[in-house]
Amino acid sequence: MGSSIILKLLNVTHYYRNKKPKKWYLPFNYDAESIELNNISLHIYEGESLGIIGEPNSSKSLVGRILAGEIKPDKGKYILRSDLYYADIADKHLHTETVETYIKQHVLLFPVKVNDHKVSQIMRYAHLEDKKDTTVSELSDALYAQLLFSIARTCHAQVLIFNRVIQSLSDNYFEEAIKLSNEYINNNLTMIIIDDDLERIPQVTNYLAWISHGQLRKEGSIRQVLPLFKEHESDRRSIVTQEEEENFDRDWKESRTHMPELTYNFKRVERYNHAKPPTVITRFWTILVASIIAMLLMIVLIFGNMGNMPVPTNTDQATIQDQSEHAYKDKLAYGLVLDKKITMHGLKHASNRQAQHYSFLTITGESPNHYRVEVDGKSYSIAKNEIRYFDPGGLYEQHSGDKLAKYMSKNYSHYYEFFNSHLHQQHHKVTDSLVPEKGKDNRFVVPVTQQPISMIFNDENKLSGFTFPMKNVEKLKSDYHISSKIWIAKSGDGYYIADMKNKNWIYIEL
Repeated sequence: MGSSIILKLLNVTHYYRNKKPKKWYLPFNYDAESIELNNISLHIYEGESLGIIGEPNSSKSLVGRILAGEIKPDKGKYILRSDLYYADIADKHLHTETVETYIKQHVLLFPVKVNDHKVSQIMRYAHLEDKKDTTVSELSDALYAQLLFSIARTCHAQVLIFNRVIQSLSDNYFEEAIKLSNEYINNNLTMIIIDDDLERIPQVTNYLAWISHGQLRKEGSIRQVLPLFKEHESDRRSIVTQEEEENFDRDWKESRTHMPELTYNFKRVERYNHAKPPTVITRFWTILVASIIAMLLMIVLIFGNMGNMPVPTNTDQATIQDQSEHAYKDKLAYGLVLDKKITMHGLKHASNRQAQHYSFLTITGESPNHYRVEVDGKSYSIAKNEIRYFDPGGLYEQHSGDKLAKYMSKNYSHYYEFFNSHLHQQHHKVTDSLVPEKGKDNRFVVPVTQQPISMIFNDENKLSGFTFPMKNVEKLKSDYHISSKIWIAKSGDGYYIADMKNKNWIYIEL
């Protein structure tokens, strides 16, 4: 898989999930219940076959249409770096042209020039020669899926998006879909498969995104996501009463309808005419609200004790700031100190501490500008720009240590089995074995005796990795098409992190 992102959604929000007509007396045609997608971000790589799964009415099909460029999000960014072909089984009823005409229209849109016989070739491959004059909308879902798949197979698009096509294919065509998926992955091309068939989707994908109630609930490898989703679906299907239905997944249902910022909401009143209330209703509500406010003021003036002016309680400003600053959302990720020594500020305790270059920190929470990190059972706050964020659930290229050894210092690559045998041991035990010349009591990073290698310790004070010199930096960039300062590769149970700026490798094993 390549390291380049070919398609991305950034903080995408889309409205109008609830399309029921509003009551005449409501001032606006938009409310929180109308949110279809809420703040979704997806980064899709070259050489990736991404599966998108989710419970019914989770809006995963809308994600596919936005990825295909058919629908523009109301908020956020959609970025595509290449050509794509989008196939959706739900579009069948829209096509009143014949099968032959349908294929001819698609062939004209292929990103590469094809021969004059391509139409007949596609028809033969789809086994639809005897239905060339049949209207597309009259085909069964299985035959329409064969038609879409046959066009996709020959269109040479760099990105293929299938929405519920795979689940409609016959067994023979599904075998061809597996071959096509492997072909795309091996050739550094990209597939996106939105489907409900949990038996088929792992066979044609190498990464999953779970969309739940219009939000990205979890993404990762198949073994990380699929078991959790199956357990969730088993619980959902066991629901019997209406009360259970209302309480099931309540947190995710409520977070879906979390209102976006008001400034954007009011801009949308200008953007969409159908979202603007009629003038007469606006005047009605303005007069009504003004009258209520006037009545309340009169009641206060008449019955209130105006001689006593209440003195507001003096709230400590530092306390207010502390509440805002430390409103962290729980998460689990990691961070590396890559540029300089930083100060970690104690949370709920007065002590601060220093973290030097290449310290490896466990992130347990996130606020808009800060991370909460855990060290030796205590929590600290650090600014987001002070560390390099590292999510082990992210999608990284997979390469063996032997393959990357030619870009590593021999001091480590020739003896990595010896060094790695010390991993996950306590600080004092490791330092007694490797006998550092200096900095033996350093908390986070300890240099190894007479070696350009340092040991990295985690939040539990156990050895979690090493840092060592890099060689052939330019060749590494060229061979793996690296344009960023940091490059991460998965290898067995660990991760190799290439720090191009400082010409060092960091190996981390969680």
